[in-house]
Amino acid sequence: MTRISTLLIALMALLAIPVNAEDVLFDFQNNNGNWPVGEGANFADGNITTLTWQNVTLTAIQGESANPPRLMTNASRGTCLWLYKNTSIKLGAPEGKAITKIAVTMQSGSFDLTPSTGTMTEDVWAGNASEVTFGPNANSTRYVWAMTVTLADENNETVKPVAAVEVDDIATFNALEAGTLAKLKLTNARVNGFYDLRGANYVEDASGAVAIKGITLTAGTALNGYVIGTKSDDGSYDMDGEIKEYSLTADESTTFKATSVTLSGSVMAVSAVGTQANYGKLITVENVAVTGSGQNKTLTDASGNTIKARDLMGVLPADFAWPEKASKLTGILVYNVTGWFLMPISADAIVAAGTQPTTVTFDFTSPTIRENIGEAMTDTKGYIYNETFTADNVTLQITAGSAPSRIYVDSNRGQNLVTYKDYTTLTFKAPEGYAITKIEFAAAGNSNINNFTASAGTIEGMTWTGDAEGVRFAQGGTSYLANAVVILAAKNETTTTLPAIGYAECANIAAFNALDAGSYAKVTLTDAEVIGKSADGYSTVWIQDATGGCWIQYTSLNGQLNELTKINGTVYVVKRLTSGNPQMKEAEDTPKSEIAATAISNYTTVEGTLAEVNVAANLNKVVKLTGTTIEETSASAGKLTQGESTIDLNNGTATANQQLYKIADWEKDKKLENVTIVAILVAKSATVNQLLPISVKVEEVTGIASVAENRNEKADIFNVQGVRLNKVQKGINIVNGKKVFVK
Repeated sequence: MTRISTLLIALMALLAIPVNAEDVLFDFQNNNGNWPVGEGANFADGNITTLTWQNVTLTAIQGESANPPRLMTNASRGTCLWLYKNTSIKLGAPEGKAITKIAVTMQSGSFDLTPSTGTMTEDVWAGNASEVTFGPNANSTRYVWAMTVTLADENNETVKPVAAVEVDDIATFNALEAGTLAKLKLTNARVNGFYDLRGANYVEDASGAVAIKGITLTAGTALNGYVIGTKSDDGSYDMDGEIKEYSLTADESTTFKATSVTLSGSVMAVSAVGTQANYGKLITVENVAVTGSGQNKTLTDASGNTIKARDLMGVLPADFAWPEKASKLTGILVYNVTGWFLMPISADAIVAAGTQPTTVTFDFTSPTIRENIGEAMTDTKGYIYNETFTADNVTLQITAGSAPSRIYVDSNRGQNLVTYKDYTTLTFKAPEGYAITKIEFAAAGNSNINNFTASAGTIEGMTWTGDAEGVRFAQGGTSYLANAVVILAAKNETTTTLPAIGYAECANIAAFNALDAGSYAKVTLTDAEVIGKSADGYSTVWIQDATGGCWIQYTSLNGQLNELTKINGTVYVVKRLTSGNPQMKEAEDTPKSEIAATAISNYTTVEGTLAEVNVAANLNKVVKLTGTTIEETSASAGKLTQGESTIDLNNGTATANQQLYKIADWEKDKKLENVTIVAILVAKSATVNQLLPISVKVEEVTGIASVAENRNEKADIFNVQGVRLNKVQKGINIVNGKKVFVK
């Protein structure tokens, strides 16, 4: 018996069979971990970062998806783990344990996410690893009901993750040895294009370019965050065997965010293009002759220098006719068997010499001007906060002013663009090598552009004339526009450049508040708290950091600015003052505002007496007052007093963008005593402040609130808020001045 046991143990060790197996069930269908679950419009409530159940961790990896993995419930699917396209999940064993099996129960379909180690048979994974990553999900959303994770003691066969080498830019990554696992930091790294035959996304930052494989990226986006993967030199080689392509094969992407950017190549002389240093970069060559048969083309400049070009990405139509001469061609540099090639990124990236349209129209009446068009003035889907439109290589960037600009259908004017005064900008830019000499605006109904201020040139009637690479219009009033016709000409020695906007660097909100109105600023937000939103949910947001508070109004960040969140990042804004309140408005600039938000449980508050907190330094910050009295109330306003000090309260209405909508049950002439109030201190005018309540709590329930004389005179039964009742109700009642509890 002893010999059999010894033999069995030796055999188990030889075969690395794990012992002490135990199962851990993530039962999403029945929510055995009592995790937050999203439902309906509150889908984000179920967003996952990490779930821990019986010491097993499940980590969500969002990747490029707009949605992270989340727990969701609905009538047709029940409660599931939703894994959106381009997302991944990672399961990790507790210390000293290994995962040997994961059985997945799907609501529908199959669990087809590729594992980082081990093998999948149908919906069951088998292996021996301290952690395993599934994904990214290459298909549509997958719905998981349950995952049973089998654990055993780790052994010498257990696969453990290798620590990734952290690198700060692409050039540093390219210098790593092949086979190195790296965590590559992406800082405004632009996706130039995708070559599906190699499965390569060509990504460029300020230091260089690399091919990223294994994840789905979108051309014309800027990436900020991290991607984890293995360095590879297995791309294209020249005839001597020298590597010409560096690539990163992604194991997972972590917390990188993609934002839309314009694809604009670096203009280079043809003689300087074909070098290893330019591999993967987006490059523009100008004034080249195009020769060659089929799709293999040679680009030759006036000095006889050449570079090859070919539609390796398959972006040109089958009937595309290459011009005999191109005024410019923009493509990604790669090495392909016989030498360096430029891969055009689109048909529009090949501009035939002399074929740039001299007349370009931005037609705001067209149903294709943009995806979302408002059906009325107040339809938020038509709003424009900071948006760039392109027509025949001419760009128009529009930012919001005292209200969002918008494209909507008006019953009298038809579909049109309406822009508002006070820091709205409309910026037109000509393509490379051209100048704008005239812009003819057409009004939608009774309108004019005499209230515009141009960065160059002159305005007469509805026409601007000048000679500039770009022109910026600052708004001075409301305008309704049907279209804008831009006239181009080749630029010359008299063509002026578009003046750049200078942004003051502000390390915090207090530094921004100290700027003069009209100043442009790049503001760093560090643990800034979102402390309130206007009743309409988009027009005004209040934020505070450790140094001060301010408004943010009409911004493309609206969907990310939610109450009880802490934000970190950078915003490009212009300073406004409204009734004495400092206010940020998103401003025109190539860099986009970028923030990251995390939930918080409470706001940082300034506590003291009313006289102590009602000072300029606390404007737009959360204050807390105790022992106060609220009186002179209506459904939307009131007055708060403490000793000799008094201040207006504004409870808010749905139409006012300066007000919170927190307390819905105030009644006319109600008086509340011994109140603790948490509120935002704001300026009501240049000389008078007011409070926007967040919460109101009556600290004692033994008193009866004052009631107006026109109420019922008999005052026998009240609830704890001081409201008269016809009869006692369940809970605490005040009967003839005494507390009575009714079951």
